[in-house]
Amino acid sequence: MIRYATTRADRACFPHSYKTERRYLGYRLDEESKPYAKYFQLDTRPVQDHVREAVVAGMAPTEYAYGIEDAARIMSRPGYHKMETGWTRVPGGLMISVLTDMPGVTGQMWDWWFGWHSTETARYKLWYPDAHQFSALGEDRSADRTLTDRQRYIDNVSYVDEYVGGSLQRLAIRFTDPKRLGFDEPGSGHAVICARVGLSQYPVAQGWLIHQVRPTSAGAEMRSRFFLDSTEVLDLPDHSLPGRGATLLTGRTARKLGGSALPRLGRKVLGPTFGQDLLYHCGAEMNHLASFLPQLHEEFNGTP
Repeated sequence: MIRYATTRADRACFPHSYKTERRYLGYRLDEESKPYAKYFQLDTRPVQDHVREAVVAGMAPTEYAYGIEDAARIMSRPGYHKMETGWTRVPGGLMISVLTDMPGVTGQMWDWWFGWHSTETARYKLWYPDAHQFSALGEDRSADRTLTDRQRYIDNVSYVDEYVGGSLQRLAIRFTDPKRLGFDEPGSGHAVICARVGLSQYPVAQGWLIHQVRPTSAGAEMRSRFFLDSTEVLDLPDHSLPGRGATLLTGRTARKLGGSALPRLGRKVLGPTFGQDLLYHCGAEMNHLASFLPQLHEEFNGTP
C-alpha cells in the first residue's frame, strides 16, 4: 500500500473560513464584481455522451479494476484501458474512471487551474456551479509569484464542500507529486495531477485520485481515476482539524480505527450509488470547465 506523508500544509491551522463562510450553490449579487464574473454560469453543461452511457450501463466487471500501486505503470502506456469510463467495486471500496475530451485545452492549463482556483469559493464554483459550495487552502501561496503553477498546489491541501449526487461531501484533497506514485516527469502538453482524498473534518484518508492530461490532435483528453479502497488515519495535529475531528487522534481511537472500524467507516461513506454519482460528477465538472478554460487561462494566467 502506498502511504501518504503529511506536509506542512496538512499541519497548518485549519482555515478559519471553514466555520465562518456561508454555504450556498450558485452566486450572490456581491460576487458579480469578481474580475472573472463573466465566466459565471448557473447551469453545468451536459456530460459527454459516453459518460451518460456508462452511468446507465451500471457496474463494470471487477476484472477491469486495478490498484493505485499499478496506476502509473498502466496509465503510462499508450492507448486506452478497457475501462476508460466506468466504475466497479473492489475489495474495500470502488474504482471509478472517466475519460473527457477537451478541444483547445492543454496540460499547462490544468496545472494552472489547480494552482489558482482554490483561493476563493467563487473560483471553485466555476468548475461545477450546480454542486460546489466551498473551498479553502491549507496554505494560500498566491502571493508568492516566484512559484510555478505546480508548486502552488503540490504538497498543499484543498478543503472543499461539494455535492456528489445528492450527498454533501466535506473533503480534504491532499495533492502530491506524481513521481511519488511512479509517474515520470510530464512532457510538453501533458499533466498529471495526483492527490490523497479524505475527510476534512477528521484525520481520515479514503483513497487516491489521478487526472492524467494527454495531448490530442484537437487539444487534450483527461483520464481521471479514483481509487477509493485504502482508508487510513493520518497523523495530524489538533489545530489542523475542526473541533470534534481532533478527538480521533487519541491513541485508543486511532488503534480502533486502524482495525475493523476503519474499513467499515470507508464503506459507510461510499453509499450504494457512489460509483455512478462520482462518475457523473467528474464527467460533468471536467467537461464544463474545459469549455471555457482556454479563455479563462489566457485572461488570468500569471495573476494571484
